[in-house]
Amino acid sequence: MYKLLNAGFSRLIKNKIFWGIVVITVIIALGLVFNRISSSGFFENELEPVLTNYIYFIGFFIAIFTSLFVGTEYSDGAIRNKIVVGHTRKNIYLSNLIISISVGLFIEFVYLILVMIIGIPTLGGLKIPIDRFLFILLDMIFIVIAYSSIFNFITLMCSDITIATVICIIAFIGMFVVSEFVVSPIANDKKYYSNYVTNENGEVIETQKRLNPNYVGDFAKQVYKNILYIIPSGQAFQIQSTMSNLSFENDRYMTDTDIKLAWIYSLGLIIVINGIGIYFFNRKDLK
Repeated sequence: MYKLLNAGFSRLIKNKIFWGIVVITVIIALGLVFNRISSSGFFENELEPVLTNYIYFIGFFIAIFTSLFVGTEYSDGAIRNKIVVGHTRKNIYLSNLIISISVGLFIEFVYLILVMIIGIPTLGGLKIPIDRFLFILLDMIFIVIAYSSIFNFITLMCSDITIATVICIIAFIGMFVVSEFVVSPIANDKKYYSNYVTNENGEVIETQKRLNPNYVGDFAKQVYKNILYIIPSGQAFQIQSTMSNLSFENDRYMTDTDIKLAWIYSLGLIIVINGIGIYFFNRKDLK
């Protein structure tokens, strides 16, 4: 395993795709924090929404990197050569996974550090308790690992680098779309709307309740919420919504209990997807 990782990271340092993603990450970090600073007249000077913004679309960059970096090993025959010299398929699978996770965490922390360096002096420090932010940070780490696990699995199941890249991008977009779709029923958490009837002085003289046509029920809402937490993009959406609405307290935003539950979902997804991946990779016909 050590030799595989050493060779992988040596190759990573020379990889143009990796450094290109790092540069794009720096540009995004600078752009978002300076945009927040310039918009301080319209929004509160809060650092939190900027800190967590990148996790919302980091999966796209992990998909691009993993599919191209790992996929190249198929096209140049490196995987077959590793097996010939005695490396196990399990170690090959895990070494590629570790590199993908390392890249995801690296670009995430590059983003966080840049935002903190520029944002803390200009926007101020964190307004939420540090322990709650650390909870969310740990969830962001799990999201990165889950994305890496999914895209490493897809790439190692596909022998063609082009097909792997397309499937990874489609998978990310699909998860993104599903997250947007299921959040609406969760947001419509009230069974009734209240209509207020007022007199000519503006005083409320009657309150009428009207059934919310978009209310799906408590059971269905819980199902949608579970779907949202299973996929990494869903957790990222919840984190960003929570950090952008620090003053809100209702079911659509993550409580500390929700965050801990998200950890469990992520760990389950990571274990299952990598267990399945190693099983099928051990049986894959490497042409």
